[in-house]
Amino acid sequence: MAKLAQKRGVGLINYLLAKAVADDQPLPVTFSPREWTFQDILHMPSELQKEWKKACHEKLESLCKWHVFELTELPHGCKAIKNRWVFNVKTDSRKKARLVAKGFSQVEGIDYDEVFSPVVPFETVRIMFVLAALNDWHISGLDIKTAFLYSKLDEKIYMEQPEGFKIQGQERKVLRLR
Repeated sequence: MAKLAQKRGVGLINYLLAKAVADDQPLPVTFSPREWTFQDILHMPSELQKEWKKACHEKLESLCKWHVFELTELPHGCKAIKNRWVFNVKTDSRKKARLVAKGFSQVEGIDYDEVFSPVVPFETVRIMFVLAALNDWHISGLDIKTAFLYSKLDEKIYMEQPEGFKIQGQERKVLRLR
């Protein structure tokens, strides 16, 4: 517990939530799904593998539905950025997977010009809770299956196909992000 408190963040929150919600089986505290790799999933029992692969497949279907990328050849002189799967177990035990580009491999001025992240500051969320408490408002939350930007990209960004989901016969192709 002391180690989690020092690290703060998701591990501590998951631990506290697990303690707050009565459950017969304690959740492992030291090994968070967020730390798993796709290779870790492949070493799990087949039933768990199916659940996690289904979560990955749902995410890819969603990204395809919204035309987030297209499969194409990597143009000469371009570099494809890598990606990784990020896994999470929701409080209602649903398994979720996100495909995250490893943007740190990009070079400013070549691969991008500016950085923008549409994230709500934590202080804003706290203010909303205070206002709700003071005015006796009802707050409800929702889980959006796919969170993404609706705008088109100005730059041409290429990303490798995700691990475990490379299209057979087209393994050398990349995803051009739109």
